[in-house]
Amino acid sequence: MYALLFFATASLSGCYWENFSKTERVEPLVLTAPDSIESLIEHVREATQQGLRIRMTGSGHSHSDVAVTEDVLLRPIQLIDVLALDRERLLDPNASHLVRVESGITIRALNTYLDDQGLALKNMGGYDGQTIIGAAMTGTHGSGLDYGPIASQIASLQVVVDAGQVLQIEPSQGITNAATFPGTLEENPGIPVTLIQNDTLFNAIKVSIGSMGIVYSVVLETDSRFWLEEKRTLTTWDKIKTPGGFLHRLINGVPLDDEGPQPDYYELQYNPYKVGGERSILVTKRYKSYEPLDIDTERGQPGTTFLSGLITVFEKPLIWIVDNLQFIAPILVEQSLKSQSDDSYKNISYKIFNIGVVNYTDAYAMEMAFDVNESIAAIERAFALGEQLQVDGIVHSAPVSIRFVKAADELIAMQQGRDTMIIEFIMINGIKGDRQLFNTYAQTLMEEFYARPHWGLDFKLLQGSDWAATVFPQWHTWLSQYEQLNPNGTFDGRVTDRLGISINPR
Repeated sequence: MYALLFFATASLSGCYWENFSKTERVEPLVLTAPDSIESLIEHVREATQQGLRIRMTGSGHSHSDVAVTEDVLLRPIQLIDVLALDRERLLDPNASHLVRVESGITIRALNTYLDDQGLALKNMGGYDGQTIIGAAMTGTHGSGLDYGPIASQIASLQVVVDAGQVLQIEPSQGITNAATFPGTLEENPGIPVTLIQNDTLFNAIKVSIGSMGIVYSVVLETDSRFWLEEKRTLTTWDKIKTPGGFLHRLINGVPLDDEGPQPDYYELQYNPYKVGGERSILVTKRYKSYEPLDIDTERGQPGTTFLSGLITVFEKPLIWIVDNLQFIAPILVEQSLKSQSDDSYKNISYKIFNIGVVNYTDAYAMEMAFDVNESIAAIERAFALGEQLQVDGIVHSAPVSIRFVKAADELIAMQQGRDTMIIEFIMINGIKGDRQLFNTYAQTLMEEFYARPHWGLDFKLLQGSDWAATVFPQWHTWLSQYEQLNPNGTFDGRVTDRLGISINPR
């Protein structure tokens, strides 16, 4: 028996899986790393027959329970290949910029391959160690209102669903010629594949928190290779929110720069505390060039900014300082912003997007998403919450980041249906009151603004389907698609239990 055999193996060896931040740990019945779609099909088929749950992790970068099950847990570390794209299957065999990859490839490895091909991701987050499908499934994003989340770059995906059936899912006007589709897998004509071109299902599965099947491959729509010049300027909140200021221009659709090229990507960082009566804001703008730029020394290494150097070299002493000398926290954050200002940096796109060594710091992050038109009110409410937490003896250990993302079609993406402003709160692990800080921001902003959490960074904030439906307007539409592809609860997990939507709850 599949279950009994692997139960004995896992129990004797003490096999466990733990995420990067150690917020989730599980000793599943089966922990394995399939190396082919044949293996994926077999595992899903066996799990279905035995009545077991099966899910696949990404890189483990998410702090949440989104990847976890106690039954069969797959790791994607061997599903990392670039795959052939059969252009005879496409409506337009000459379509450029389409790339097909296995779901476990990391964004870092994908960037290297794309660069060699003269291509690039259109946008990405600040970390490149995530798997491409893990980043997509949780709604991970970059910044810039011309660009949606990473999932928006998916043109087609192949997924193993209940009982081991393979589906190829695309939008209604998909890239594949349905009339001539052979109904088999490119790598193995002996494996049948059902093509489904349906907007609702496509927009449900691209961000589906790993609960609608095990994704084997994706086709991505990429960009030509490009370079970025990044410019950072230190200003104040009062200046960016008034007419003529950055945020006022952005909300009102006014060009962000008075003249010359406009930035394609942009984001903000702010000090939660006033220093000298002003609240500092660091404005970062990134300008795209398809012509090579003179590349600067690679940034993002230890010590290249004040706070990254302090964190990576003196992480434990910094925790003591922030906990015991809290009056220093505003000064540390202010110095972090100042150390990055009046700075210009040019490099290939993915090296600009990647924030570097700080990704490997023992820290937590939480994101909340708002309608971009509520930016000023939401940010000022966050200011007030930060000041109240300071009175209560809980202080920030890093600047707060603000990003902007184009409205998304994905049904339960945090950017669904509206141009979005996202606030990211970061705390070094171990600093006093970190969870209370996150909970205070999350509960207040969800209740007052119906803010949406990031699925990978939500710290179990969403409890129950009713509350999820409150913040995600397309929640019930997504549920109908989820139930269609998970009829027997094969892809249930901790996250579906928490949300109260498991087909077979535990």
